[in-house]
Amino acid sequence: MIQRLFGAGLAAFLVLMAGAAVAGPRLERDRCVFKPPRGDRLECYTLIVPENREQPQGAEVRLKVAVLKARRALARDPVIYLAGGPGDSPLVAYNAGADPLAEGDWWNDTANIRRKRDVIIVSERGAGGSAPNLDCFEPRSTEPARAKRRAITEPQERDILLRCRADFDKRKIDLAMFTTPALADDVADLVKAMHLEKVNLYGISYGTRWALEVMRRHPEIVRSVVLDGVYPPQINGEQNEPEIVRGVFEQLYADCAADKLCRERNPNLATVTRTVIANADRNPIEVTLDLDDGARKVKLDSAKLLLILLHMMREGDASMVPETVTALSHGDRRLITQFAETLEDDEGALTEANAQQFGGLFNTIECRESWAAVDQAARDQAIQAGGVYSLSAQMSKLGAYCPVWRVPVAPPAERQPVVSEIPTLLLSGGYDWLTPSSWGREAARHLSLSRHIIFRAQGHGVSAQDQCAARLRDEFFEAPDPRYPPSCRADTPLDFAGAAERVNALP
Repeated sequence: MIQRLFGAGLAAFLVLMAGAAVAGPRLERDRCVFKPPRGDRLECYTLIVPENREQPQGAEVRLKVAVLKARRALARDPVIYLAGGPGDSPLVAYNAGADPLAEGDWWNDTANIRRKRDVIIVSERGAGGSAPNLDCFEPRSTEPARAKRRAITEPQERDILLRCRADFDKRKIDLAMFTTPALADDVADLVKAMHLEKVNLYGISYGTRWALEVMRRHPEIVRSVVLDGVYPPQINGEQNEPEIVRGVFEQLYADCAADKLCRERNPNLATVTRTVIANADRNPIEVTLDLDDGARKVKLDSAKLLLILLHMMREGDASMVPETVTALSHGDRRLITQFAETLEDDEGALTEANAQQFGGLFNTIECRESWAAVDQAARDQAIQAGGVYSLSAQMSKLGAYCPVWRVPVAPPAERQPVVSEIPTLLLSGGYDWLTPSSWGREAARHLSLSRHIIFRAQGHGVSAQDQCAARLRDEFFEAPDPRYPPSCRADTPLDFAGAAERVNALP
């Protein structure tokens, strides 16, 4: 009898222990599908974590992990890159069959960091490179339903989302578990599974909010942080877009007026800009775009024209906006065609009747954390008062998408500022309208050991646009003390002379 009881108890104990072993984070070695350059090394893994950490025996989430190995002496505190979006997929190629690490120039961009430290890239739960993937796919298609270069009507959009959401219910995917706090816990589980003690965090755009949440929930694992294009949790990105867009344009008008060459080449810039944008609704600008997949004719209305000008600012080409607008006012479409081609090849935002993000993780997090907390009356008033500067906000589809998507509202505690003493470098672009420098200042107020640097002429993601920004990032990971003075200048003004030379060189 005693033997039977002991045997039954031992069996139950072994089952319990086996379940506990499965429940924790697991790291499995994978075959790398990426090819490192000669002399560089790469390791690939899958991180397996519970979908719901309160139900560790339930569904699992699988996240792709790539480790770009250090070249020489190995420091035990690697840099973990946290992508933006939400929903960006740095481990998934943009072009079919391409190497995403080569597409993103990861090896060159991280070369200085990898002198001593590994760089770890982890996919976001719910985004490409993870399973389940929340991107919405049309039937019999392997491409996201945003249907690049194909117009989709609003009723079709809604139908796609309804089917997509119903499919998640059928597969018992709990969208309430795909949140910024859950992503932060994934990072902590990765650190645990890799047997690391401390790591450095490098976040861009939404990745900065992700990093801040790691700082809030798991400060013990973080040595230092670099935030580029800061999006703190206390900021609602859907609330005041018209004022932000107006602000970057007014900064451009002021910078041009203060520069003799720009002032002479582009007189009355503010009036001309507003007029050119407004006129595009009455008389759309017809252009032929030479795209990666062939030529396409496009009619640019006011909203699409504004998107192109904003994309120029975002990508660090604000100095070209005056020349582009002035040329349009004289009937010259060469510049706007060039920049329209860049935007369309990057994002497919012009040849669709209703360009919109169909990434399920984007909808899940933005509906949960942003749209639900918007003061709709104040937003509507800002749009009404914003004139041409409100057109980008009017293009947002979250108001139509979020009721279909059905995710719970984030609790108020998640919208509180992150208060921390972790050494932090915050980087902003003076012409970043997606995550304006005021958001960086707001985040820095609550980070007692931080430095906020604004790169006057740059846009969104300054470490990819400005050599000084990349240098300061790399130096900070080596010696994370914000009290050290910057080793290079961030206040370089817009290069209006260079912009004029580019115009003069046009065929």
